[in-house]
Amino acid sequence: MAKDLKFASLLDIYGGVLTEKQREMLELYYNEDLSLSEIAANEGISRQGVRDSIKRGEETLSELDEKIGMTSAVARYEALLDLVLSGCDEIIADCRSFTTSKSVIEKLEKIKAGIESGR
Repeated sequence: MAKDLKFASLLDIYGGVLTEKQREMLELYYNEDLSLSEIAANEGISRQGVRDSIKRGEETLSELDEKIGMTSAVARYEALLDLVLSGCDEIIADCRSFTTSKSVIEKLEKIKAGIESGR
């Protein structure tokens, strides 16, 4: 079973809605980086039982994220921050080279439009 590390983030966001056992299994698997066999030995259950619990937890986390959309909201937020930072760098470069205020205004309008389109 290949680890999809997006579940570590989803566990941080939505872990509270999982059963205690699912949350524990996912934390051991993703956060503690234990193998299915190691978790099974520690918990006194079969490897298949661990796998099933992890799969059910992953399905719950995926369904919640599809409904709530927190990871896509974070991605949009990150994209907006990148746009703002990039725009700031451009404005700083313009100011350092003593360009006209028209260039600065155009860059600020670009940042503003990007932020407004992301809302």
